[in-house]
Amino acid sequence: MNKQDLDWWAGVADVAASGIDHGARKLERVHLSIADETFNLLRQVPVTRPWSDGIRTIHHGISRLSYRSVSLAASGLGGLVRRANVTKSCESDIK
Repeated sequence: MNKQDLDWWAGVADVAASGIDHGARKLERVHLSIADETFNLLRQVPVTRPWSDGIRTIHHGISRLSYRSVSLAASGLGGLVRRANVTKSCESDIK
C-alpha cells in the first residue's frame, strides 16, 4: 500500500473515531435525560419513592461508565492512528 493510501485510511479511521467519540457523549446525555423523566415520575409515587433515587444513581453510574468507555476507546484509537500516521510520515523524511 502506498503512502497516499495509508494517509487516506488513517484519515477515515480518524474521522470514524472522532464520530464515535462525540456520538457516544451525545447519546449519553440523551439517554440520561430520558431516564431522568422516568425516575422523576417514580419519585412522585409513594410506593416507589424510597427506591427511585438509589436505582437512578446505579443506572446513571452504569450508563456513564458504558458510554464513556466507548468514548475513551474511540478517542484512544483515533490518537493511536494519528501517532502511527505521524511516525510513518517522519520515517520518510529521515531516509
